[in-house]
Amino acid sequence: MLYTLFSWACAIATLAALLYRLPTLLPNPKNVAVSALCAYFLFNSVAYFVDLDAFRGYFTTLLGFPNATTIVVQVSVVILTAAQQITIVNLALPAREARRTTRWLAAGFGVAILVLILLFVAVHPHKHANAQETVYLNLQDKGYALYFTYYLTICAAGRFQTVLFAFRYARTIPEFWLRLGMWLVAGGSALILVYCGVRYWQIVALHTTEVPAPWKSLFWLIADSGTLMQMVGWTIPLWGLKLEAIGGWLENYRSYLRLAPLWQALYRAVPGIALENPPSRRHAWIPPRPLAYHLYRRVIEIRDAELMLRQSADPIALHRLDQAQGLPHEALCEAAVLRSALRAGLGTQRSADDSREGQSVRQRTPGLSLRQEIITLIHVSSAFRALDKPGQGAKSFRSG
Repeated sequence: MLYTLFSWACAIATLAALLYRLPTLLPNPKNVAVSALCAYFLFNSVAYFVDLDAFRGYFTTLLGFPNATTIVVQVSVVILTAAQQITIVNLALPAREARRTTRWLAAGFGVAILVLILLFVAVHPHKHANAQETVYLNLQDKGYALYFTYYLTICAAGRFQTVLFAFRYARTIPEFWLRLGMWLVAGGSALILVYCGVRYWQIVALHTTEVPAPWKSLFWLIADSGTLMQMVGWTIPLWGLKLEAIGGWLENYRSYLRLAPLWQALYRAVPGIALENPPSRRHAWIPPRPLAYHLYRRVIEIRDAELMLRQSADPIALHRLDQAQGLPHEALCEAAVLRSALRAGLGTQRSADDSREGQSVRQRTPGLSLRQEIITLIHVSSAFRALDKPGQGAKSFRSG
């Protein structure tokens, strides 16, 4: 059951990766790196789909000989190993060197595939079962064991080179998501190397009595985990940026809501700070569009209200705020100033533009970024709400 689940997960993941990356190839089909990457996804998908128990019988009947899917899978694995190396080479090396290395890789793996097919025909494995057991049953034959050792050696050599290329390339990449992707590709290839090691162990254990056999499910758990890791590594440079954008939007939305209690209290006192009529309280949770602009406006409007309300604030609260500059309870003192001004009401109605020559409740810190300003006002908004709790304001000020 677990084997089937992992196999289907890898088959769907590889096909999804191919469909996700294919649009980047269509506008520029001569791009060797993207073409090789799409070939990597394609043959990965072939290797998993033809070996699923749901499809193995159909492919075997179609190709006309037993264990047909075995050689299809193994040739696909060698091709995808070559394609992955070619992708990294064309990303990491200068164009002329990349073209030369690509030709050598294509020729070397091409010969390896030809030899692999000839050896498979010569060995002609005849034992047949489900996808999980077929290779294990045939490995008991010494001829097939030697053939499979050759196949593993091709895979191991290719994955070892992939690990080296990916590690080397990752150290030169400034972009976070591409660098992370290369680390994941290197990690996934390293797991495939471990898979090759477990298979070597299995072959030795089957043909000697001194070596204990490994757990039969260990090899495919490692191989499938490595495949999934590489799928993430090769696609994360595209969807990682989108994920980062979503995270930024969620952070802005959270900040927008956390500033709402303070902004609403100030707006009720000074409606002129808003450029647009605010939504009703029932719809206040709906994010406005564009969110970043409205969050920026909310910060500006809060600061404008502070300019207009300072003249009505309690002088003692203002003095405490001046003393608290840079201290942990500064936000609470600022909230207390605003609370005192709102309770006192506006002494003289002035517009925000007329008040800019005055002094804000808070002395602005030079060089403060918008994000830092938002964080500061979130602390003030939280403190402002805390002052509404019975006894909270008096308790806080006695401690301050």
